[in-house]
Amino acid sequence: MEPGPEHPVPTPQTSTPIPTPETRPVFPRSARRGPEHELKDRAKAAKLRHRAAKARLKANHLEERTRHLRSKADQMERRADDLDGVTRPRTGASLNE
Repeated sequence: MEPGPEHPVPTPQTSTPIPTPETRPVFPRSARRGPEHELKDRAKAAKLRHRAAKARLKANHLEERTRHLRSKADQMERRADDLDGVTRPRTGASLNE
């Protein structure tokens, strides 16, 4: 905190007391929010849940699409190798067995 009018630096010459947390004014708590706010909060929560579900669906779809495209790329690579006469060891599950 920077020394200033709100936060004076105590010095031997200064006799002004430093305000402590107990001497600061305490404001009363605000009134409880009405039921219309609760409805807004529930609507916002429902909207967020819907967006989360859509994101999960999209992620699942992208995972399936990724698997499909990987297998398609592997197929094209094998076909290109066959046309070139190149023999490569099969990678993937056959190595783990």
